[in-house]
Amino acid sequence: MAFNFGQANGPFAVALRPVVGGVNGPNEGPPPPNMAFTYASVYLPPPAKGDGFATYYRRTYRLPTTSQNSQVGRNLRPPNWTMVRLPRSRESSYSEHFRTAQRPQEEVEAYRRANGVTVEGRCVPKPILHLDESGFSESLTNVIEARNSGSSPTALQAHCWPVALRGRDVVAVDCTASKGKLLAYLVPAIVHAQRQPVLQHPPAVMRGGGPIVLVLTATREVAQQVDVAARELCGTSRTRSICLVSGDRKEQQLEQLKQGADMLIATPGRLVAFMEDCKVNLSHCTCLVIDEADRMLTMGFCKQLRIISDNIRPDRQTFVMLQSQTCDTDQLVDEMTTDPVIVTVGAATQEDQSRGAEHIVLVCKEAEKEDKLFALLNDTMNDESDRAIVFVERKQTVEDLVSSMRRRCWPAVGIHGKKTEHEQKWSLDALRLGKASILVATDVAARNINMDNVRYVISYDYPSNHGEYPRRLKHATARKYTFLEPNDYAHAREMIRFFRQTKQTIPPQLRNLAIKTSRK
Repeated sequence: MAFNFGQANGPFAVALRPVVGGVNGPNEGPPPPNMAFTYASVYLPPPAKGDGFATYYRRTYRLPTTSQNSQVGRNLRPPNWTMVRLPRSRESSYSEHFRTAQRPQEEVEAYRRANGVTVEGRCVPKPILHLDESGFSESLTNVIEARNSGSSPTALQAHCWPVALRGRDVVAVDCTASKGKLLAYLVPAIVHAQRQPVLQHPPAVMRGGGPIVLVLTATREVAQQVDVAARELCGTSRTRSICLVSGDRKEQQLEQLKQGADMLIATPGRLVAFMEDCKVNLSHCTCLVIDEADRMLTMGFCKQLRIISDNIRPDRQTFVMLQSQTCDTDQLVDEMTTDPVIVTVGAATQEDQSRGAEHIVLVCKEAEKEDKLFALLNDTMNDESDRAIVFVERKQTVEDLVSSMRRRCWPAVGIHGKKTEHEQKWSLDALRLGKASILVATDVAARNINMDNVRYVISYDYPSNHGEYPRRLKHATARKYTFLEPNDYAHAREMIRFFRQTKQTIPPQLRNLAIKTSRK
C-alpha cells in the first residue's frame, strides 16, 4: 500500500492518506469513505487483511487487536432522532370483539391459572380465546389454524395478540418453549406491516424506504424457520420478507435486497455487516422483534443489539421474546421497550414438571464423561420402550457420541444445525417409532421435539445459555441427569438457583460441589 504524508493537527499527529489506486492494487480504485477511522491522534485507513504495514504499525504503536477491542459497528453512528422528521406510523385500530369484551374477569383468571400464565403491565386487555375474535383476514386465519392444529390460539398467542395489536410493547417469557411462539409475534407484526402506507413501489430496503418490520434471531436455523412461517402468513398479499443470515452468499442476499421487502429477518452479525456497507436502512422500521433475546446476550450479541436498536426510530413497537429472565435480560428490556406488557407462560407448569421427575447430578472429569455416560445407559435403558435424549453443546460431539454408541450396538441417532430437514425428520421419526432408543442433540436442533415417550434426559454438556436448561428437562418423564465437572462452580450455582426457583430438593452432590469449589 502506498501513502502520501501530509500535515496533521497536533504536534505529534501523523496523517496518512492512501494514494488513489486502492488498497490491494492500482486498478482497484479508491477505498470507500467509511474506511477511515481514528485512534488517538493518528489517522489511518485500515489496510487489507494480512498487509505487512498493519503488522508493523500495530507492533510499533501497540494498537489493540480486534480480540482486545471489538471494532463491530465502528462506522455506524445513530441518527439524532430529535432532528429527523419521519412519517408517522399508522396506529392500530384494534377493538375487542364483543365476546371478548363481555367475557367475565373470573373466566379470564381461570384460563390464566389453567395455562400457567401471569401478566404484568398497565391496562392489560383480555386474551383472545378464539380466532374468530381476532379480526384477522381469512387467509391469515387459515394459516394460523393449520399451524395451531385448531381454531384456538395458544396461551401465549391469546395474551400477546391483543396487546400487540393495540401497538403496545410486548415482553414474552415462554418457559415451556411452546409451539406457537413464532405466531405470537409474527401475526401482529405482519398485520402492522400491512397497515403502514406503502413507502415505495416495490418496497425497497436499499433505496431509502427500508423494512417496516425487523425480526432478529440468535441463529440462522431459527431465522430460516421464521422466514418460512412469514412467507406462509403473507400468502398472496404484497407483504414480502427477506432472510439475512451468516453462511449464505452475500451476493445472493444483495440481489434479494434490491427487490425490496417489508419484513427483514436477520441474525445480528450479518445485519450489522450490511448496515456498515450502507446496504440496509432501518430509519423507517416501526416494529422490532428480538427473538430469544437471552440467548443472544449469552452468545455475545449485546453490542450488536444496541447498535441496531440505536439506528431504529425510538417510537417503534418492540417485541422481546425470552426463555428465562435474568438481570441482563431485565436491563435489555428496560433499554429496548417503553411501558411494556410482560406475559409469562409456563412458570408454574415448569415447576410441576421439575418436581415430578427425579433429578441426579453426576460430577466427573471431562476425560471420564463418555465412560460414565455409557455406564449410565447400561444401568437405566433396561426396557425396549425406554427412550433417552442426550443434550450436548457442539455438533461434533453429536457425531462422536452417535458413532461411539453405534460401535457399542446402541441404536442411536443424532440431530444438529448442520443436518438437513429431511435428516432431522428421519432421526426424530426413528426415535418416535422405536427404531432408535437414544437421540443425541444440540439445543437449537431439539427445539421442535414434541414427544411424550422420553423417559430420561441427560445433559452431557451444560448449556451455555441457562435458559435452555429448563427446556431440556421438560422432555423427561422419569429421571434427569446432569454432568458437571469438579471445578464447575458457576454452573453449580445456576443449578442451585434453578432448584430453589422450582422448589425442588437440592441434590447433595450439587450442594457439595458448590461449597467445595467456593472454598478454593
